[in-house]
Amino acid sequence: MKKGVDAPLVPVMFLLIGIIGLIMGIISENWTRCIVPIVFLLFGVVYLHTSLFGKYKLIKRIVTGLNLNSNAQVLDLGTGHGAFLIEIAKRLKEPGKVIGLDIWNQGDQLGNSAVETQRNIEQAGVSTVSELVTGDMTKLAFKENQFDYVVASLSIHNVKPKASRLQAIDEAYRVLKPDGKIIIWISSTLVNTEIG
Repeated sequence: MKKGVDAPLVPVMFLLIGIIGLIMGIISENWTRCIVPIVFLLFGVVYLHTSLFGKYKLIKRIVTGLNLNSNAQVLDLGTGHGAFLIEIAKRLKEPGKVIGLDIWNQGDQLGNSAVETQRNIEQAGVSTVSELVTGDMTKLAFKENQFDYVVASLSIHNVKPKASRLQAIDEAYRVLKPDGKIIIWISSTLVNTEIG
């Protein structure tokens, strides 16, 4: 599975500040000036590790905890490279389906594109129960009460301003079946809401 770095400018800034600060500390021969740059370098390395490896372990644990029916209808908001989508799709059988919706913004995830995500889906062997759509999570083109689950993994925070984030959540509730669940993963916090 091709992976992309989330918010790619963040680790670049951590690493750049760390490297420049470390060079300045070494040049000044004042080793105490190297402490903060080393911390920035560590932040950058931890960020990259989490973005490329750690979040996939958490996604697997979250999806396992959902106890999905194999015929569930699922909407993945801000699907990115499809990490959540693919983990869900592995547990589905037709007529079960997971739809991944994204606007494919490179600033949100490096290499974010429908073409790359479709490759990941095909590589995982889940194309019969997966579909990608380009769309805005604040204006979902789905009927009311269509999905058993609506999931959003590290994506709702990218919707700006706050009023639009609230509109995206309202839209998620609109397309959710009366007994459905919304799962929103925001950094280290998981929001799990049941309807009904």
